[in-house]
Amino acid sequence: MPVATALGLAAALLERVRGAPWAARAWLLLIATTPLLFAGIKALVRRPRPELWPRLLEHSGWAFPSGHALFSATFFPLAAWALARRFPRGAPFLLGLGVLLPLYIGFGRLYLGVHWPSDVLAGWALGALQGALAVAWLRRRGYPSRTGASSSQAEPSA
Repeated sequence: MPVATALGLAAALLERVRGAPWAARAWLLLIATTPLLFAGIKALVRRPRPELWPRLLEHSGWAFPSGHALFSATFFPLAAWALARRFPRGAPFLLGLGVLLPLYIGFGRLYLGVHWPSDVLAGWALGALQGALAVAWLRRRGYPSRTGASSSQAEPSA
């Protein structure tokens, strides 16, 4: 989770320096709410970690949802989307990376034997929901389109 937090703080700082305090606030809000969501659900569900085979890593605490899957599915796709808006030539690579990193991290948690598949799926789903809500909020605020114009100018509305 420190990587996702560092990514979020760096993104917030860059957005603030760029003159988009509302985008910086979105990143800071995700940094604040994601650990709360994660800890709250773990405390409510209290699912033990799997004991299917000897683990490569020992983890304490509850399994559901996977925090690594949740954080990676929240922050990496959002960062990829924001960067793709700024660097349209790199958009396919950035967006692909934004999807592949959470998948890699989630499957890694399964390989290490520290989560059930449903733990990882729930983490991905919650992260994707948070990321989608952040993108929707940023677009409503006119987050720059690929051309640098506000979304209302660059994208036709239906």
